Amino acid sequence: MNLRKDENKLIGKHVFLNGKVVADKVAQRIDYLKNNVMLVVAYSDDGWTTLLRDPNDGRLWELIYDDSGSHCAGAPSLIHLTLDNAKNKYKFK
Repeated sequence: MNLRKDENKLIGKHVFLNGKVVADKVAQRIDYLKNNVMLVVAYSDDGWTTLLRDPNDGRLWELIYDDSGSHCAGAPSLIHLTLDNAKNKYKFK
């Protein structure tokens, strides 16, 4: 379940199953990582994205919710950010 060194983007999806909107396996994995593995570093000024750190390798990841106008605020995605990009966007030291 942990992030692998060769991963730099996880894109979750919401799918219809038996008349319900449910998270696909990638979205479930992102939720697990967000809630059990990753550490919160900062939130964006608008509160819609979160900067997370993987404690296993120190890499920084941005948690976003694509298609936030859809049901359930959109599916989660995790995208690896460089330190410079993270500092510029999240204004942290």
